Amino acid sequence: MQKRQTIAFLSILSCCVNSLPITASEYQSETAKHAPEPSSPNFAKAATVNKKSDDEEPESALIWKGVTSSFDVPFEDWTKPRDEDDSWLKGLSGNLGLGHPLLQTQAANVPANATSGPTNNNTIGTLSLKYVIIGNWFVSGTLYYYLDKDQQQPWNPDFTYVFGYSDWRPYTFSLLYSNYGGNRFNGTDEQPVTNFNQGTWTFGWKFPVTKPFVDWLTFTDDGAIGCQVDFNYTPEYFDLASTSYKSGHKTLSLGCKYSIYGNWYVNGTAFYYFDKSQRQPWNPDFTYGFGYFDWRPGSFTLQYNNYSGNRWNPSERGEDTGRFIDGSITLAYSFSF
Repeated sequence: MQKRQTIAFLSILSCCVNSLPITASEYQSETAKHAPEPSSPNFAKAATVNKKSDDEEPESALIWKGVTSSFDVPFEDWTKPRDEDDSWLKGLSGNLGLGHPLLQTQAANVPANATSGPTNNNTIGTLSLKYVIIGNWFVSGTLYYYLDKDQQQPWNPDFTYVFGYSDWRPYTFSLLYSNYGGNRFNGTDEQPVTNFNQGTWTFGWKFPVTKPFVDWLTFTDDGAIGCQVDFNYTPEYFDLASTSYKSGHKTLSLGCKYSIYGNWYVNGTAFYYFDKSQRQPWNPDFTYGFGYFDWRPGSFTLQYNNYSGNRWNPSERGEDTGRFIDGSITLAYSFSF
């Protein structure tokens, strides 16, 4: 039965690249999207029912197993003899994506070299790649192609990158660095190749919603819910009110994905700002999405995501942001080597 529970949580967590954003893995599914920091936690691999029986390990044992196995570095994997069919491409996966915002938004009054800001209407093609170094330690990156290059803003990247540790298994910790800022292949003095300090460090913990709570919150036999709580820290961020860069942007986020049936899902993430003055018009109180996600290589994913300035109190949201039409639709194809 423990195996059934593990499969259930695997399915729940399998939703974006990057998604890492997705891979067949957890980050791969998210790489097709770009959103101003803070970004929503990554979920991968999609869900079935989380049922328990008397012969399963107690929840406390599963939690301890997840916690103690976090950040494991299995050096023995490097010493194992390779199969004849193995190549240097083993461990590499990715996806091809096409994203389109539903509505154009006006550019904010930001300096020419700003590397974060509101999204704008520009159909984007993406190529995301993730390489597993050892165990659950990985590096990944996404290349962006803007169909209308004239609409590319300073905060719209040529590429983004993520690295760190993330295990899909329940009750495990993760530690990621992600940079979704206005990275450029051809850097200048005003806009360098990348601003490392403007990336975000995220320390998180995954957990499933178990019985009896999952029964109260789901309405299908296959329903399952997986969540992740994250502490997000950005060393340097742009402040619109003062039109200057400040330091120490901190948030706490809770994201959950409800797998309704098969690969169909809805998800949402809520953010808590330790200092509300750090919240920019494009920084959300919450994000949400829904669609069809299949983590397996050779499959397609269709998603709607809204990472705009959503507010619990609509009167507080920035102009032309935080509405359903401020979201975007993404179609992606995943692959592995």
